[in-house]
Amino acid sequence: MIIFYSTDVRGNLVYIKGEEHIHCTKVLRNKEGDTINVTDGRGKLYICRIEKISKSETSCFITGVEERMESDAKCAIAISPLKNPSRLEWFVEKAVEIGISEIYIFNSKRTERKSVNRDRLDKIIISAMKQSMNICLPYITFVNNFSDIFISIAKYEGKYIARCESDPPLLTEIRSKQESNIVLIGPEGDFTKDEADHAISHGFTVVSLGPSRLRTETAGIVALSMLKY
Repeated sequence: MIIFYSTDVRGNLVYIKGEEHIHCTKVLRNKEGDTINVTDGRGKLYICRIEKISKSETSCFITGVEERMESDAKCAIAISPLKNPSRLEWFVEKAVEIGISEIYIFNSKRTERKSVNRDRLDKIIISAMKQSMNICLPYITFVNNFSDIFISIAKYEGKYIARCESDPPLLTEIRSKQESNIVLIGPEGDFTKDEADHAISHGFTVVSLGPSRLRTETAGIVALSMLKY
């Protein structure tokens, strides 16, 4: 099944625009009268009949709706940008495929590359959601300063920070399956002691992701897998 993405839902009609419109009509060559599936990224899958194809949009009549509720036990990762942007993009893509709820991207003292191509990450998230047959689009939040992130993530019940320079308990040994959980993943040079202490003062528990020394993007995927499975 191929899924298209659109948030432009008006009554019984869904409007597909931009790259989704081009992919639907030019690449896949769907025509008026064809049945397609469209998600709004918020848990609804619309079964639609294409009514009209114009130069700029495809209008579709909704013939049915399926809903999938998100789990209350949300899993989130807060991660620092990487020197090589393609590695952060790889993390985002795989995290969405696994089923992450939210992604926070923050700058810390040892972050080497401060800028992030937000538009490209948004496109990757949408593409990964559709490819993995999910219909809930993860939220992505950008935070300039490490200290500011604690305001955004106060809602999480289980709060963990992965560290390299200590011998803490394994994440899988202490995380709760019933709670919403978030793990902080530091930059390539790890968190500074001050940053780690700041996180601990905000209720974070230091955890290990295993005996191996992991790249930042790999640590993010391992942490997410531990939270979910």
